[in-house]
Amino acid sequence: MKSIGEELEDAVLAVTADWAKQRKREERDRSAVLRRRDALIRWHRVTFVDAANECMERAYLKVSDGGERGRLPAKARQIMYAARPYLLAATGKEVLRDQYFCQTLLPDYLAKHLQRCAGWDIVWDARGSLSEPHTGIEVPLGTIEVRQYLAAKPGNAQPEFSVDLDRAFPTHGPEHRYDTVLFIEKEGFEPLLKAAAIADRFDVATMSTKGMSVTAARFLVEELSKRGVGRILVLHDFDVSGFSIFGTFGSDTRRYQFQTKIPLIDIGLRLHDVEALGLESEPVVIEGDWEKRAATLRRHGATADEIDFLAERRVELNAMTSRQLVDFIEAKFAEHGVEKLIPDDAAIAQHARRVIEQQLAEKAIAEIAGKIAAEAKAAELPTDLRQRVEAYLAKHPRLSWDAAVAQIIAEEGGQ
Repeated sequence: MKSIGEELEDAVLAVTADWAKQRKREERDRSAVLRRRDALIRWHRVTFVDAANECMERAYLKVSDGGERGRLPAKARQIMYAARPYLLAATGKEVLRDQYFCQTLLPDYLAKHLQRCAGWDIVWDARGSLSEPHTGIEVPLGTIEVRQYLAAKPGNAQPEFSVDLDRAFPTHGPEHRYDTVLFIEKEGFEPLLKAAAIADRFDVATMSTKGMSVTAARFLVEELSKRGVGRILVLHDFDVSGFSIFGTFGSDTRRYQFQTKIPLIDIGLRLHDVEALGLESEPVVIEGDWEKRAATLRRHGATADEIDFLAERRVELNAMTSRQLVDFIEAKFAEHGVEKLIPDDAAIAQHARRVIEQQLAEKAIAEIAGKIAAEAKAAELPTDLRQRVEAYLAKHPRLSWDAAVAQIIAEEGGQ
């Protein structure tokens, strides 16, 4: 039987057990002192998700200029700035990362509240770009930029008269310009593609994103396919992410649902490409449930041999030399029938007449310019031109001397 002193000691130890454990943690890790309140007091923590449910609609309406559904487009980052003060205050946090808000918190909220958010006009920052062949037009893959590109008129109507000396057929978009898009899963190959003139030699538009395809990219390729683009060739790393990028590019997501089937073609890298080119692989550490990853790979078209390989190793596009990559792309173009685009006879005839019109305009302008130059050379100038310039500048000191000369001559001609 324990003495009163022993029983008292046991009681004290039982009561202070949690405190003793906490103190031992603090001795091992000084940062545990800061978490003492959380460890010893049970209370309901408000998460960013909880707080977003309370403030997201108000933040959107504030940014979009009010109204039941908002009257102006709102960027995701604008909504973040409007919501952030409430989110931080409600959660007691000091930092809200913009990537977490724009890529996770806001999309999750939109997916959860489909009816409430119906009609919300949210635009997302550009992540990648599309470049047309020959025209120099480059389209950042952001919501607003893609809308503007698709809304612009194709520009292939025959003008009544033009003195535009540009011999290119006026286009904007794929019509009469390109019918193939080369999509590369990562940015950085643009200088190589430009040096090899891939876009111009094959009349293809080139497109790249940072990792997974964004909503703007999906919307763009679907609209382009409606306007005559018959091939979207996808070039990716030979790894789990590469298969996911291809497999999800044409698939519905919580933020975008396709209305039509787009013509996606996987051009690799695949295992047979790696073996044929003798490319160097690198080991990978697969986290999580590999069986689920393997099932995803099968759904995205990977073979059994490829799945076995990818369980331990991967191969990047960067494993190819520049020459290998250019040759690889050209071989895939040949395999899938990519060649120079020549439009129908009506478009060719239309442009031929446009060039003739420009030639006649150039000839007429040259003849007029010659007569005007002779006239100007024979014209008499004021004998006191310098004095007039000095006087004019004294009266108008903010002008330059050449602007003063132009003004004096203009006034002289008007008399």
